[in-house]
Amino acid sequence: MQTSIKSILSTFVILIALCTSSFAQDKVSQVNNSQTTQTQTTKVRAEYLPANIEKAQEILKAKGLYKGSITGTIDSTTKAAIKAYQQEVGLNPTGHLNKDTRQKLGIEISNNVENGGSRKKTKEINKTTDSK
Repeated sequence: MQTSIKSILSTFVILIALCTSSFAQDKVSQVNNSQTTQTQTTKVRAEYLPANIEKAQEILKAKGLYKGSITGTIDSTTKAAIKAYQQEVGLNPTGHLNKDTRQKLGIEISNNVENGGSRKKTKEINKTTDSK
């Protein structure tokens, strides 16, 4: 009788331990996923910063290549003007406000977003913090 009670109790303890560790792993996974998602959504490439886009629009407007309003957003008119400028200065005409185009336009990179010439580097606008 004592053997069956010990067996039942040990089975019960093992079951509780397995459930607890599984729950803890799920909790850690959820915390890591929420931090990763938050960090990924707060990164902005320099070519999409409104300040850089506005500067580009102003410069391109002064050169007669951009006819739209200064909005700080990339629209079809802005892309066409960037592409025309890129062709004019001998860059690959992508229509993107990439690092080479910003340098040719004389636009300083806002808040040192890109360093070292890597296209993948980004700036975190809001840093994630561990609350616990």
